Amino acid sequence: MILVIGGTGKIGREVVQKLAQAKAKTRVLGRSAQKLDEARSLGLETALGDYLDIPSVEKALAGADHLFLLTVATPSQGSEDIAVMDAAKRSGVKHIVYLSAIGADIHSPLTLGQQHGKAEEHLKSMGLGYTILQPHSFMQNLLGQAGSIKAQGSLYGNFKDGKVAMVDARDIASVAVACLTQPGHEGKTYAITGGEALSYAQVAEKFSTHLVKKVAYVDVPSEGLVKSMTGMGFPEWLAGDLAKLGEVFAAGHGSTVSDVVEKVTHQKPITLDQFIQDNLPAFR
Repeated sequence: MILVIGGTGKIGREVVQKLAQAKAKTRVLGRSAQKLDEARSLGLETALGDYLDIPSVEKALAGADHLFLLTVATPSQGSEDIAVMDAAKRSGVKHIVYLSAIGADIHSPLTLGQQHGKAEEHLKSMGLGYTILQPHSFMQNLLGQAGSIKAQGSLYGNFKDGKVAMVDARDIASVAVACLTQPGHEGKTYAITGGEALSYAQVAEKFSTHLVKKVAYVDVPSEGLVKSMTGMGFPEWLAGDLAKLGEVFAAGHGSTVSDVVEKVTHQKPITLDQFIQDNLPAFR
């Protein structure tokens, strides 16, 4: 039995769908019956609960030997994840697949990097089977700029000429499902990237080609980016983290391409061209 925590977001929904396709015995934890409708429609077990409510997690873990753990970004995410990991060990789980982030480290300049690093270190010390997934920036994050791409023909960021090996959430999910259902992945940490590193100017060129209109990348100062994100409702700490991440990418630290997707799933990573084609209605 696989328990999925975080099965209703960008990656989690894909994980749930792929586990259903693989006919893997799966239970999905969710905060409301409505959020679990899709999992039920796929024939999967569901459990009402919240990963912050450990008794509900322990109830959902009954009989599970694998756990897929994906939680919401908060300044205390590491401690929250550790509490779930400890509950999983008490419940007899043998293998945890943990969705972390690329560059996770307790010494990271980013709050999220520190939090994921803290959780990773704890997981490695627990004596359980584990697989740590460290995905790069998601292609799906570009959907957050669909409005400006449609209305202004503009893509914004503070990446300068830095290249980023963005990865499609569907590929992250495929790696996760392989790790949950196939042997040979325990004790591994996988940095998951797409198949090519592109600057945001090159990303804009691809949008121009597929949308048959001019789309330009507009570089903005980090301070302006933080102000814009907080104005849209982002917590200040998260806006600051995302701006710092952009600076890391601008310095050239986001361009490394890994072979994890192909090596683990035996398929080529989804390209940015394919992602744009698959999501054309959102950008038009």
